[in-house]
Amino acid sequence: MQTQERPVYTKVQLGKYFDRLKLPIKHRKYDVSNESPENALEYLSLLQKYHLVAIPFENLSLHYSSHRQILLHSDELYKKIVESDGRGGYCMENTCIFGILLRSLGFQLYSAGARVNEGGVCWPRRSHMINLVKIGEHRYMVDVGFGPNGPTHPLKLDHSGSISKHITPASMRLQWRNIDANTSPDQRLWVYELKINDESDFQEMYCFTELEFLPTDYEMMNYYTSTSPKIFFTQKIVCAKMLLGGQANDQIIGVVILQDDVKWRIHGEKEREQKFESEEDRLKALDEVFGIKLSPVEREGIKDMVSEIKRQ
Repeated sequence: MQTQERPVYTKVQLGKYFDRLKLPIKHRKYDVSNESPENALEYLSLLQKYHLVAIPFENLSLHYSSHRQILLHSDELYKKIVESDGRGGYCMENTCIFGILLRSLGFQLYSAGARVNEGGVCWPRRSHMINLVKIGEHRYMVDVGFGPNGPTHPLKLDHSGSISKHITPASMRLQWRNIDANTSPDQRLWVYELKINDESDFQEMYCFTELEFLPTDYEMMNYYTSTSPKIFFTQKIVCAKMLLGGQANDQIIGVVILQDDVKWRIHGEKEREQKFESEEDRLKALDEVFGIKLSPVEREGIKDMVSEIKRQ
């Protein structure tokens, strides 16, 4: 039985993608299929880091547009994220296009759906997308679409529950266990957890199984997350990306997050904050901080939306 083909990008398209990531020329590879597992994992980590820094986690199309639609077609994702000024997307957009990049480079992978924890034992419908990449004998969970609390490097599906570094002083881990919402005590799934500092407890971010999801599954998920009035994405604007720094300017040291204001957080501490008094202030920040230049039509799209910043 033939497997369904998935889209890939050409070498020319990959070159433009690398340009969008600001990936140094010396790090550009177009085929990893013959790399050792160690080198392939190192390159996967590098690509994830540059993606998190260059491509914002954002839902602007649901607020600053006339159509308020999110499309997951490979050509539309490329046009929006690679060929436009500063744009990114929310989880399914960023994870989907990153998966196409990895597949085009020769990585073995598939995607899976995840349930995002909304506090306590509340695990609603699957609304998040992650990639599972096989390197050598191991699988790794790779996520570039969860925003500031998402993993900063590939996490091995390892039953030991080992802890690894996030943005200092935070740490993260994957646990293979049940969740409180399950009625069957025999259920097991992967739970991604984050601890913001050494004094805090680990918090459940999302959970997933290794079941492969198909494109039609994401059509349903994407429709709900982009249209339901119960979903955060349709009520609030978010735009966030991670920041490089350190002695060699090659380590993720913080995040910049835009909502009703914009904040810079470095090593878990708020370093700077910029308040908004009007839509013009937010549009200026999108331009100056994220390099996102919205058209007049897009700017008009937010008029009378619940997310519009109205002058006092």
